[in-house]
Amino acid sequence: MIRKMKRLVALALSATLALSVTAPVHALRYQGSSQYMSGKYYRALTEVRLTGDQRTDIVNVALSQVGYQEGGNRNQLSGEVYGGENITEYGRWYGLQSMWCAMFASWCANTAGIGTDIVPRHAYTPEGLKWFQDRGLAYSRKELTAGVYTPRPGDLIYFRSSRNQNRTNHVGIVVAFEDGKIYTVEGNIGGSSTYSNGGMVRRVSYPVGNEYIVAVCSPRYQVSGTRAATDSTKALRQAIVTAEGSTYGQVVTAYTDTIALGIGNWYGTHARSLLAQLREEAPEVFEELDTCDIARDLDDADWDHYRPDQDKLQCISALIGSEAGRSLQDRLLAHRLEVYMTQGREQGIHQEDAQEIYALLCWLCGATTAEGVLSQIVGAPTADALLATLSSPRFAHLHTIAATLTN
Repeated sequence: MIRKMKRLVALALSATLALSVTAPVHALRYQGSSQYMSGKYYRALTEVRLTGDQRTDIVNVALSQVGYQEGGNRNQLSGEVYGGENITEYGRWYGLQSMWCAMFASWCANTAGIGTDIVPRHAYTPEGLKWFQDRGLAYSRKELTAGVYTPRPGDLIYFRSSRNQNRTNHVGIVVAFEDGKIYTVEGNIGGSSTYSNGGMVRRVSYPVGNEYIVAVCSPRYQVSGTRAATDSTKALRQAIVTAEGSTYGQVVTAYTDTIALGIGNWYGTHARSLLAQLREEAPEVFEELDTCDIARDLDDADWDHYRPDQDKLQCISALIGSEAGRSLQDRLLAHRLEVYMTQGREQGIHQEDAQEIYALLCWLCGATTAEGVLSQIVGAPTADALLATLSSPRFAHLHTIAATLTN
């Protein structure tokens, strides 16, 4: 039986993307066609709860639609198959049945309660991209690879195809950015086609330098409600710090009880990304705590080889350990764990407890190790099966983690 640690993970992940207990959570309302509302994608949509964090909300709406196809959607009451090429619920909402990737992104924003002053309602991708460019909210592939901007959940990502060299013709919604890869949900994409008119909603990933990326656009989303970390999220973060401290004890000492994605082993580019995002989201806090001109380092230093002196180390610790820094880390942590849980579902892990254990394994040991554990399970990969495998002689080096999960 999974005890303290399992409950810790479950509590943190069940809080929708690390939302504060005092933040409002609203049921999502959408009036669709009768065919759509009789199907599974509407049921999945009704399970989404709007959190007030618009980045979270648009991503959750998009994820609820993964698997939707423009053809072969069946009315669950009559058995009638409806739809055809480029005929979709998203086009019905928009008022135009045509290639629908941008209409899907617009529908997700509207359904999540996001105004057109934040994400423009558009069906023509060059028009949407220009809207963001005119407002200084678009970052080119060159800027992405140079580290000028780090993609964030809820961003819109515009692509071109090999046959369309000069302008964008496809758009998706960013779900996560991990280890140089951008993870997305996209409408009108196929199983093998990666860029346009593929016919379904699907999750995709790309290296940040993919030649077909035109730009990533960062809407000025709103966040309502209190964003302080929940006690469960704080506990999960501390558990991860403790586990990583067994390997990187000196880091835990240096950063007290704070944790940053990647900063645990001082990966400079990850540290820069976190600090840059903190500066963007909480400029007044950053300016107040930046006693060592870290802002200049963010703009000018080579973070691949960045080695701060003791004063700067303490300044960075103060920045990421601030309330704003911790809140940001809680959200990034929850998004990253959600990526891992989704990967677990894609590998056939259907039990929620097992997905949570798999996510924690990915965090602490890496996806390769987690997949290795999974490969040794005969039958359904349940939580009990994962724990038994972790406790086997083959995985002696993981016994500490297994003991933590079961004690």
